[in-house]
Amino acid sequence: MSIPKTQVAYGYVPGKKTIQCFPNHPVQTPGDNQVLLKIEAAGMCHSDHNILLSGPLAGGKGEPKMVMGHEIAGQIVQVGKNLEKSDIYEIGGRFAVTIAKACGECEMCRGGVDNACGNSVMAYGLNCDGGFQQYLLIDNLRTLLPIPEGMSYEDAAVSTDAVLTPFHAIQKVRDLLHPTTKVLVQGLGGLGLNAVQILKSYNCNIVACDIKEESRELAKGLGAAETYANIGDSSHSIESFDLCFDFVGIDITFKNSQSYVKNHGKIVMVGLGRYKLSTLNFELARRDVEIIFNFGGTSLEQIECMKWISLGRIKPVAQVVDMEQLPNYMEKLANNAIKGRMVFRPNFRKSNL
Repeated sequence: MSIPKTQVAYGYVPGKKTIQCFPNHPVQTPGDNQVLLKIEAAGMCHSDHNILLSGPLAGGKGEPKMVMGHEIAGQIVQVGKNLEKSDIYEIGGRFAVTIAKACGECEMCRGGVDNACGNSVMAYGLNCDGGFQQYLLIDNLRTLLPIPEGMSYEDAAVSTDAVLTPFHAIQKVRDLLHPTTKVLVQGLGGLGLNAVQILKSYNCNIVACDIKEESRELAKGLGAAETYANIGDSSHSIESFDLCFDFVGIDITFKNSQSYVKNHGKIVMVGLGRYKLSTLNFELARRDVEIIFNFGGTSLEQIECMKWISLGRIKPVAQVVDMEQLPNYMEKLANNAIKGRMVFRPNFRKSNL
C-alpha cells in the first residue's frame, strides 16, 4: 500500500471556536515499537464541542493545533522494525483504540482500572492528535484492542466511548439491577441510548427523558418503558427512583436527579455538560444518597463491550458519513441536532444532511 506524505485532518486551533481543516497534515512514520493506523471510522462526541469552546484537556504538549477525534478504529498499514515479525500487530490487523494512553504498570493499571491510570496524561483526540484524519501514529501499543471478526469499524469506533462509558457506569451498580429496579435516564444522545439498551438487558423499569422527540421514540424502541421531555412532565413522585443516571450533566438534570432519587438511592453522573454543579449537601446526606462519578471505562470493559455488540446485545445508534462533512455535523452537534452518534469515514460517500 502506498502511504502519502500528507493527509487531510480536522481539529482544534487556539482562538477558533469551530473545527478547522488541516489540508496538508503530515503522515508520521512509525518508530521501532510503533504502528501506523489507517483510520476507518472515527466517532464524534459532545466532548469535541467542549474542546472547541474551552480547549484540549490538561496534560497535552501545548502544540499550536491538535487533530481531534477520540473514538477510533482502523487497520495497521505500517509497523516499526521491532514489530515486523509480530503475530499480533500485523499489517491489515483491525483494532479499536482506547482513548487514554495508560502505562500498564501503576497501581491502578495493575488493579484492572486503567481508566484511572495516574501516569496517563495523554489521550487521543483530547489533548494529543486523534482520529479525525486518515492515518494515526500509535505510540502506545497497549491502546490497541483487536476488533472481533464480523464487527464493523463504525461499531468498533463507537464502542470506545459511546458504549464503553455507559457500560462502565452501569457496571458500578450492576448488583442493584433487577426487574423491580426503577431507573431514571436523562439524556438520550450517543451515550444515553446505549445505556437504555444495556439497562434493558437487566430487565429494569426504565424511564427515559430527552427534549428531542425523535430521541424519545428511539429510546422506546430500545427498551424504555416510559419517555418524557422532562421528568417533571410525568406523574412520578419525587424521591421514587432507585437509580438516576445523568447523561447530560447540567444544572437542571442534576437537580432533577437530586429530587427524584429515593432515600438510600444512587445518582450516577456521566454527562459533562457543565464542569461545576451545585449539590444539596445536607439534604442528600440526610437521605443517605450516594453520587457516583464516572469517566470512560477500562480496557477489559472495552473488550466486553465489543463482545456485547458482536452478540447483538447492543446495537449502537449511529449515522455514517464522509469525514469531509465533519465541519457541517460539528455545527449540528452544537445546535443539538444530532440523533445518536455520528461516525466519520475517510473517503466514504453518504450524507444525511
